[in-house]
Amino acid sequence: MAAQSGITFIGIGNMGLAAVLALLKSGSPVTVWNRTATRPQVRTTVDAGAMLEVDLAKAVSKNPLIFVCLLDYPSFHQCFEALGASSSLAGKTVVNMTNGTPRQARETQAWLRETWHVDHYFDAAIMVTPQMIGGQESFLVASGEDSASFSVAAGLLSSIGTPQYLGPDITAAARFDLAALSSMYGMFAGSFIGMALLKRSPNPSVGGTVKNQIVPFLTALIPYLGHIASAWDEERWEDNMGNPVAMQLEGVRNIVAACEEEGVDATIMVQLMELMKRVVDEHGGDAGVTGVGKLLLRNLE
Repeated sequence: MAAQSGITFIGIGNMGLAAVLALLKSGSPVTVWNRTATRPQVRTTVDAGAMLEVDLAKAVSKNPLIFVCLLDYPSFHQCFEALGASSSLAGKTVVNMTNGTPRQARETQAWLRETWHVDHYFDAAIMVTPQMIGGQESFLVASGEDSASFSVAAGLLSSIGTPQYLGPDITAAARFDLAALSSMYGMFAGSFIGMALLKRSPNPSVGGTVKNQIVPFLTALIPYLGHIASAWDEERWEDNMGNPVAMQLEGVRNIVAACEEEGVDATIMVQLMELMKRVVDEHGGDAGVTGVGKLLLRNLE
């Protein structure tokens, strides 16, 4: 299927470059367009066999399937607004792999349907780094339309990573992407505080400790997230899974106190500490830490 279907790929940054090279390797004919045609990544795709088209309207008109991987949604809208009165998007399928919010995904879907008359629009996200594209662990998520209309795009996307269709709700992919990234950056945030504390020791080298001891420690705790998520679904606020929230709060207090003593900014941890205090107030010290999640949900106006 891939070898017979042409693709237009818009946005040749590091991620776009890796994706195009994977598509070319699978035998897919690829036309590339980038705002700066002289960018080194663009030249690399051409050297690998992609066809460069410097005119956006012509690039879009060449193939029925348009893959987009830009910095943000404003860039996406600016790109397609440049088409002007052109009808080159009519009847096309657009797979947008640009990182954004659920609202942006919803608004873009309506805009592309009503203004540009695209046939199918899928919001998507590549869930690995550019270096991992095409590898065994590479996967991407997509949402919108229906699974049957996604099947053609999925066959081509499989060379980038295993495609996971999340359903017709256009916001699902963006929501999943940001949830996964939030978990990752939250881990990074706490880890930076930990490394800063280690840097205050007489031996300030942290690389060996993090790689050999802290990473295995974190890896062993990852399944705990699944237990917390299940407890939240079932509203089991009292389930402490053997780790009462008051006990965990004391540990977080000690982290904050140590940061104050050692001259480390613990702002992120202070916010967690305040939320854990509220859980203790509402559910008691023997409750679980799951109640922290519930406190993050605010009423939408």
